[in-house]
Amino acid sequence: MNVVIFGGTGFIGRNLTNELLINGYHVSVITRNSVKSIANAENKVQMIRWQNESPLSSISELKDVDVIVNLAGESIGNHRWTDAVKREILNSRIRTTKAIVASINSHAILPKVLINASAVGYYGPHKDEEITEVEEAGQDFLDQVCRDWEKEAYRVRNDLTRVATIRIGVVLGTEGALNRMVMPFRFYIGGPLGTGNQWLSWIHIQDLTSIIRFVIEHPELTGPINATAPESVRMRDFCKVLGKVMNRPSWLPVPETLLKLALGQMAEMLIHGQRVVPKKAIDAGYEFRFLKLESALIDVLKKTDDV
Repeated sequence: MNVVIFGGTGFIGRNLTNELLINGYHVSVITRNSVKSIANAENKVQMIRWQNESPLSSISELKDVDVIVNLAGESIGNHRWTDAVKREILNSRIRTTKAIVASINSHAILPKVLINASAVGYYGPHKDEEITEVEEAGQDFLDQVCRDWEKEAYRVRNDLTRVATIRIGVVLGTEGALNRMVMPFRFYIGGPLGTGNQWLSWIHIQDLTSIIRFVIEHPELTGPINATAPESVRMRDFCKVLGKVMNRPSWLPVPETLLKLALGQMAEMLIHGQRVVPKKAIDAGYEFRFLKLESALIDVLKKTDDV
């Protein structure tokens, strides 16, 4: 089966590529980054350059694609959220998705399934209630980004193409958010962000890539699909477990006012959270490899130390 990944040179994309190759898929990656393209060439992955300047119909390699996975978009955590950064966070996702959908609707490419990334930020801030895929979207900036991104994917008007949007939680792996959370603990100044009462919906990178493959292989799965571990944890408990695994104390909370001062509006995604449940994946029979936070952190941090 031929899979094309947009945004495939990023952390999730590289891990997904490995997951698919191990399981016998043929993988192509659409990329704008020539350096990363060269670095990945030895992995038996077809690297296809595309700059969003030409229609996807001009790429002959896409004629026989079975699956498209769209992970492309500007990182939400690299810069303080100025108006310009916020526009790029949204527009970078919409541009690529719109090009993919236009090519599908014009029959230039005819994948059996389009899997489009999203995030649990779709739901906005919540308290203690468990959230499944039927919950409505929130009203903040990240909620809008996820809502508009998914809406664009669902513009597919081709009965041959199944559409699923993967609402991803905080990904635990050797890169990404966990790296930033680990750093204070290494210097014995770790602790929860904000009150520590907010819920954190997490997922190990191996389960995330396996869930995406699971969706490819289960045609009954359509629409929004939560990609989180079954048991969310509160921020304070996450930090306690992280400190335990690292043999470090978790004693120095970062006040909300300091987070807002340092990060501006970006602090909202750290101060508030959601208790998200992957109901569709569980009901379809997906078996999580990492159900408990401690085992997930032990696995990830061992690999981080080995790098």
